[in-house]
Amino acid sequence: MRRALALVLALCAAAPALAGTEVYIKVGGQGATGALPLAVPPFIAADATKPQEALLAARLHDIVRDDLLFSRYFNLLENGPHYDGANLAAIAPDWKTGGANWILGVKAAQDASLDEITVDLFDVGTGSSLFERYYKLDDHYERTLAHTISDDVVRALTGKKGVAHTRIAFVNDQTGDKELYLVDYDGARVRQLTRDRSIDLLPRFSPDRTRIAYTSYKDGNPDLFLLDVAKGVISPLSTYQGLNIAGGFSPNGSELLMTLSRGKSPNIYLKNLLDGTISQLTQQHGADSSPTFSPDGQQVAFTSDRAGNPEIYIMNMTTRRVRRLTNLAWCDSPSWSPTGEWIAFAGRANPQDPLDIFLVDVTGNQIRRLTNGEGANENPSWSPDGRFLVFTSTRDGAGSKLFVMDADGSAPRRLLHIPGSSITPAWSD
Repeated sequence: MRRALALVLALCAAAPALAGTEVYIKVGGQGATGALPLAVPPFIAADATKPQEALLAARLHDIVRDDLLFSRYFNLLENGPHYDGANLAAIAPDWKTGGANWILGVKAAQDASLDEITVDLFDVGTGSSLFERYYKLDDHYERTLAHTISDDVVRALTGKKGVAHTRIAFVNDQTGDKELYLVDYDGARVRQLTRDRSIDLLPRFSPDRTRIAYTSYKDGNPDLFLLDVAKGVISPLSTYQGLNIAGGFSPNGSELLMTLSRGKSPNIYLKNLLDGTISQLTQQHGADSSPTFSPDGQQVAFTSDRAGNPEIYIMNMTTRRVRRLTNLAWCDSPSWSPTGEWIAFAGRANPQDPLDIFLVDVTGNQIRRLTNGEGANENPSWSPDGRFLVFTSTRDGAGSKLFVMDADGSAPRRLLHIPGSSITPAWSD
């Protein structure tokens, strides 16, 4: 059981083996080449005589600016004529000379405890607005409002869903116990979700972001629980004797993959969350673990040591046929990209290597190493647009911390600075 637990929970330990797969590192990132030139002049107060509105406008500007920079879609232009709250057409020629294709004009007002924001995204080329929107939200949700503006701009100019509204769940031990935490995608607004005073592990978001499945030892056994994020209500989900560990939710949220050790070895099961029925997907004498659905729900990627070393496998959910993708010294924690082409995982190319983050394509013909020898790197999880990965790393030499990098391994940066070690992140949709 100890060996299986180490494998399933990815708490170090690896079996040596020969590595037969060619590994290469892709160099390069999603820099400014081809970035969209967007002018973002200072946001303004609706009433210039109200300092609090000016402060609100400045705070919103900083958050939206950071969101848009993080997205890596834009070349932000900030040196040009200021928006005065009137028609943006008046300043469009000067911004056009400066290279801008669009201008983001934002005006902030406050009415009692409500923030009222008017946004105009102006197309310099056509001389007309792409959209004009009005947002009204309680002032306690200022950052939520700013993230909504950012994602609306991303959607309007790229046709793609932004990630500014998303959050990351993870486990941290700053209290002396391993508890579940939640943080905005950019490292802001950290809050503790559980106070189990035990060992909590491996959070997994439901597709609608309202629930988190996680494992806890709070009752002595590694049981599986479901947390309602808004209400803070925790309910038991699976309490069989032995391992009860969440894998991924199905795309529609009605089913949950799990690792259970109901027999002699951990295997993969599927729980119907509507009627509570459970079906067994694998029946191995080794350990099968860490299952994750493909974006279309037709396949499952998972880790298995059925061939001697833990490797990444794929199962077809219709035929139950299984095929192996990797041939490294050690692999675990697969995470399927939202676009379906790649599976990220933690592994070792050679037995003596530290853990690194890799990608494998769904054919198993391509392996890409995204990190290389900077501490131990584990637990990758994709952003919902498939352009970024959050992962844990010991590269700073002070325990495991959360980092984010572009999907090609470039531009790694630490997500947040809080006490203790942080592990097993999961990025919401």
